[in-house]
Amino acid sequence: MTPAPQWSQQDAYSLEEEGALRATLLEAEQRLIEAQKRKEEVADALLQAGSMRALLYEKGLPLEKAIIRALITLGFEAETYKDSNSEFDVVFRSPEGRLLGEAEGKDNKPINIEKLRQLSMNIHEDFAREEVTTPAKPILFGNGFRLQIPTERDVQFTAKCIASATTSGTGLVATADLFRVAKYVADTGDADFAALCRVSLLKAAGLLSFPEVPATVEATMLIGEV
Repeated sequence: MTPAPQWSQQDAYSLEEEGALRATLLEAEQRLIEAQKRKEEVADALLQAGSMRALLYEKGLPLEKAIIRALITLGFEAETYKDSNSEFDVVFRSPEGRLLGEAEGKDNKPINIEKLRQLSMNIHEDFAREEVTTPAKPILFGNGFRLQIPTERDVQFTAKCIASATTSGTGLVATADLFRVAKYVADTGDADFAALCRVSLLKAAGLLSFPEVPATVEATMLIGEV
């Protein structure tokens, strides 16, 4: 077959049917572009919607981001803090009070007292800032045994860490427990339950026990984990 010469593509040699088909093709290509854009938007939204699951298995920055998302879900204003002198994993506040948290994930062991010492230093460093008038409530978020199924994990913090936190009034929060309550609030919009969780964080000294998720919802969540 002889390739069509360039001059044969001029309008003078074009059939009306070709013009109509070209227009239809352009419309189809535009719809394809729009569909691809919509697909990418939905895929990104889906990724964001499931990002709190990082509370169950992550460490480092991904864990910190998931903690912030969960705290915002519970009604806190939450963010990382960094200036020329200080850097804190998360500072969060609500009408009930202001808190400062550190996060740690361990592959196959509990969180030890070293991270608790770091948190104590951060609390004093934060309080030294001119704009801070009262010490923040210290919270240590731990994701110990992070590679194991959450229901099969041992205590997330060492005995020494728990004893020290209880004495110093520091809350110890297993991020799998934070996921459980944040998921419930995200799914139901239960503002009263979220407020109870905020109060629990502010009152915690040692291992924190969040309020129990309503029984019917808890049963559904457990079935979903099987």
